Amino acid sequence: MVIDPAVIKPAIESYNRIVRATHHHVTYHLPALHGLTSIQQMRDNISGIIVMGSASSVHDGHTWQEAITELLLEAFDSNIPVMGICYGHQLLAHICGGKVGQLWEGKKEQGRRNVQLMENPLWGAARSGPMIFSHQEGVTQCPDGFEITAVSDMVAIDGFASKTKPIWGFQTHIEATQAFIDDHGIPIKNPQEAFTFGHRILDNFILSIA
Repeated sequence: MVIDPAVIKPAIESYNRIVRATHHHVTYHLPALHGLTSIQQMRDNISGIIVMGSASSVHDGHTWQEAITELLLEAFDSNIPVMGICYGHQLLAHICGGKVGQLWEGKKEQGRRNVQLMENPLWGAARSGPMIFSHQEGVTQCPDGFEITAVSDMVAIDGFASKTKPIWGFQTHIEATQAFIDDHGIPIKNPQEAFTFGHRILDNFILSIA
């Protein structure tokens, strides 16, 4: 299940790339733009969940946000693998007892930054590489039961993972494609290396789903 919490423009190209990376049947859901019916129809047949980015804040309190929270809590109880990206990363922290707040005053920051990954079963040995980012808020306190798995000069909690369950989050856009950069007006030349580095992590998550 791919949940795209877009409130302006759906990340369809990112979804299509996810579909090409998996042998699973993948469903696509736009709760903020098109309601919750499709999620309710599929909630009893989920093998993994990806929650992508959004211009919304986890503090907004929309009905669709509450519904996603309920779905994720059910997934946690059933040990269903979950990957949160940008907004999804913040949502995981928010509902698991961490803290989310503004990292910079006044405006969103966008671009490419180098991220250091700690060793983790999902991607193996520690490594570093470029990633695409576009956000203003971020995780400011890691939830209990989670560990920080990625850091950068800009963000202290650029990624985390549950210590006991198959749950990961990344503040950077590991799903980003050229359309994502174009739609957000991110001034990056030659982004392929960042795409490759992020996609490898996301694809490892997809391939880990039984």
